Amino acid sequence: MKDAKITPLTVQQYAEISEDIYDEIDRVVYAGMVAAKCIKHPEYGDIILVSSDHGGCLMIHA
Repeated sequence: MKDAKITPLTVQQYAEISEDIYDEIDRVVYAGMVAAKCIKHPEYGDIILVSSDHGGCLMIHA
């Protein structure tokens, strides 16, 4: 993860990627944050999606 990139996403982008990987993710809810980890996304490779209940979204990918 030392070479990981963090990309801010709009809620729309997050929703589209999240729906694309819906069958392959583990969702963890903790302190108002939702993390969705995908083992392998066809376009982005290994990713972790993070969103908050305040509407902020990030994609972390290697």
